[in-house]
Amino acid sequence: MNRWLLIALNVVLLGLVLLSIPLVMRYYEPYDQNSRGVDALKAGNYDEAITYLSGAVAHKPQNANFKHNLLAAYNNKAMHLADTGKTEEALPAYEQALELSPDDQTLLINYTSALNNLAVSKSNDREFPQAQAYFEKATHVLPRLTNAQARDSIRDNYSGLLTLWGTELMKRNQVKDAMQAFGQAVKLDPKNGVAHLSLGDLAYESNDYPAAARAYSAAVVLNPENKNYLENRLQMIQQESEMEPKLHTLDDAKKRFVLQFVPYKGGTSVEQVLDMLNEAWSVIGRDLGVYPARAVNVKVYSQEDFFKVAKLPEWAIGIFDGKMRLRADELQSDPELVQDLIFHEYTHAVLAMNIKQEVPAWFHEGMAQLMEPQFRENVREQEQVRLALARHQISFDQLEDSFKEITNKGDAENAYLMSKYFLTYLNRKYGHDKLREWIKRLTRDDKFASAFEHVYHVNLTDAQQNWIKSQLKQ
Repeated sequence: MNRWLLIALNVVLLGLVLLSIPLVMRYYEPYDQNSRGVDALKAGNYDEAITYLSGAVAHKPQNANFKHNLLAAYNNKAMHLADTGKTEEALPAYEQALELSPDDQTLLINYTSALNNLAVSKSNDREFPQAQAYFEKATHVLPRLTNAQARDSIRDNYSGLLTLWGTELMKRNQVKDAMQAFGQAVKLDPKNGVAHLSLGDLAYESNDYPAAARAYSAAVVLNPENKNYLENRLQMIQQESEMEPKLHTLDDAKKRFVLQFVPYKGGTSVEQVLDMLNEAWSVIGRDLGVYPARAVNVKVYSQEDFFKVAKLPEWAIGIFDGKMRLRADELQSDPELVQDLIFHEYTHAVLAMNIKQEVPAWFHEGMAQLMEPQFRENVREQEQVRLALARHQISFDQLEDSFKEITNKGDAENAYLMSKYFLTYLNRKYGHDKLREWIKRLTRDDKFASAFEHVYHVNLTDAQQNWIKSQLKQ
């Protein structure tokens, strides 16, 4: 072969070899990146592993092994962050992994579990909007999760969060938002009896009787402990629906009250009643430090209709049972007595709307009497209480439940007077600020007796017995 031709041929072959080197390097580069990524993953260097493995997947997106290793890197990084208390920082790693494999069940379970844990933690801290945001993220991917138990657990937890959030919104008088939260809660968990009950209460307070009946009917099956309350409400709905056409409405420009009334003549006019209600709102709010969570529904009935719906003994002149109910004939009496009645029943309303736990009837009735503008201590009343105590006709144990079960007028008087003078004793001995502090603790859900002991530094039973002994010595 010609020497020059051979040299030329060698040059061509060398050129081809040199040209093939980048191709070979490019072929082997993703495998090298994968190998380096796996080594970094084993060493716990997750960000380095993700960098290498992302490069490998970018070069060979169809390589299942590369993709599997990258998913493992994202998942391990996320789990490491969650295990070290950095659950929120773990979320982007899960989300990036799910972009690669949207239906990977291990990733989905780990991701939704992290979101659930964050949401529950925020809920426990009463940071409801943040908790809701985490649950919303989890809910968005739940349809892809095949584990039914995991799905149901997150939905139940989210339903519980929305129930707590709805209760908080009720306290802020954001009724529309509260109803939306409760409504979403029952969609997530149809067996959420508390949310059904709260929906019923809100609908009932706003006189939406059909919606209230639907919610209460669902709740009565799910809340056996509240069966009597719910069945009573369902009966009242039926009766109130019949009475509703008789009632007129007076608009409250301040939006504090929804006042409905049967027309009546003489005495304190319905306009004056509304003025008294707004006065009570200001004065009692100032003196007790609490205001209604939302607008108070006030209804003024004829005497016949009052007893029909309230189901009270004949000595009763008013009640708050979720609504303030008054008798029109009582509004036709002395204006000072009417003012006392309105302040008394409004006190029940503001306490009931702020204190969610059950408290003794003597506490409610004693507070309501203390807030009456014409409140006075009376020698005859005090002697009546002492005599009832000496004859063992009355005790605090008998005054735990509603006084409406007391049919005898004399027994009812003793019950009210005992409540009045025990609260008066506390107010005089320890000061009004202690009473305000006690109420404040009760609105925060502190237990009744323990809140008392924390504020007054004496056991409640001991305080009651000391007062009884002091009465019997006189």
